[in-house]
Amino acid sequence: MPPLNVAVIGCGSLARSQHLPNIVRSAKMRLHTCCDVSAEILTICQREFKPLYLSTDWQSVVANPEVETIVLATTEKLRLPVIKLCADFGKPVYVEKPLATTLDEAYKIQEVVNTSSIPFCIGHNRRAAP
Repeated sequence: MPPLNVAVIGCGSLARSQHLPNIVRSAKMRLHTCCDVSAEILTICQREFKPLYLSTDWQSVVANPEVETIVLATTEKLRLPVIKLCADFGKPVYVEKPLATTLDEAYKIQEVVNTSSIPFCIGHNRRAAP
């Protein structure tokens, strides 16, 4: 089975210390795209993790047919719109905690995920991290 093309949206310190190293070490995944609003962070990602692509546009990353799954490590303020678009494209999402800024927003995310049936996981204290 070929490696899964993974895009990381939100490449701050948590993504760079946990998710990106885990992805590049895995024979089951390929780091397809690093996406962040910061050009400086993308430069660091290119140097340290060597993704195939860099982007500042999360919508185009989600819409890219080569991207098979999303690791979402943005601030919680951007979670709902990204998850909605992932659901529209049928893309699995691993999202960091906290899931949302309000309970209402968490319920909206739950509705999107349940309606679309996309595979969806919320990070919990790195219990499954290598």
